[in-house]
Amino acid sequence: MESLSIDLILSAFLVFVRVSALVMTAPFFSTSAFPAQIKIYFSIVTSVMLFSVIPSDSVFLSAESGVIFIVSAIILEALVGIALGLIGQLVFAGLEMAGMLISLNSALSFANMVDTMTQKQSAIISNLFTLVAVLVFLSIDGDKVYISALVKSFDLIPINEAEIHLAGPYMLEIATYLFVIGVQITTPFIIVIFLLDVSIAIFARIMPQANMMFIAFPIKVGVGLSLLLLSVPYLPTAFEMMFLQLYDFLAEIIGIIAPGIN
Repeated sequence: MESLSIDLILSAFLVFVRVSALVMTAPFFSTSAFPAQIKIYFSIVTSVMLFSVIPSDSVFLSAESGVIFIVSAIILEALVGIALGLIGQLVFAGLEMAGMLISLNSALSFANMVDTMTQKQSAIISNLFTLVAVLVFLSIDGDKVYISALVKSFDLIPINEAEIHLAGPYMLEIATYLFVIGVQITTPFIIVIFLLDVSIAIFARIMPQANMMFIAFPIKVGVGLSLLLLSVPYLPTAFEMMFLQLYDFLAEIIGIIAPGIN
């Protein structure tokens, strides 16, 4: 009976490791706006709820397996949770990169502010994109998508059986795709600002005595803000199209690292 109790505690702890690793890395859940105590409490409550519904053979681990085996299982479960969490972070990273490119091309990169999610300084356009992305993420029940993916991961990936080494190439593939999406979002800005730079260069050749740095800077800022105002109504739709693929990304990576499926 004592051995059984220790086995249950160990199994429950491994469930908590996977859940907490996801909570600490997944978008919205990992935001620094939530204190660490809240994240830990949420992870504990979620682990208790999941432990009662997931198959027992998927989470059972004997305490007699040995210290090295148990430590490796803890590390592996943490890596599984981190892999699932980083999938969503890659989507946000693509949007942040788009905002950074727009800021650089619109001469707005000097205006930085603290990102509420990461507590780091980033371009003001990146902050705008991040805030809109969080609202879209919640509007399409992105948090529920992550919980559903977490439940599915325990169904397909038993404790200490994930083939985590297969996750790297797929995450690179997603990162490449999201880089392309980020560039597509910024393409109208890049084209218009490029044509504006060409026009300013021609004007500088016609009037070499004019102070083009003094003239070009406010023009680029004004054009950039005007394009941003025109594009803001379409941002939620574009972001929603990206987040609707989030569950497919999570399902695919779960299938990739699940044992015996590849």
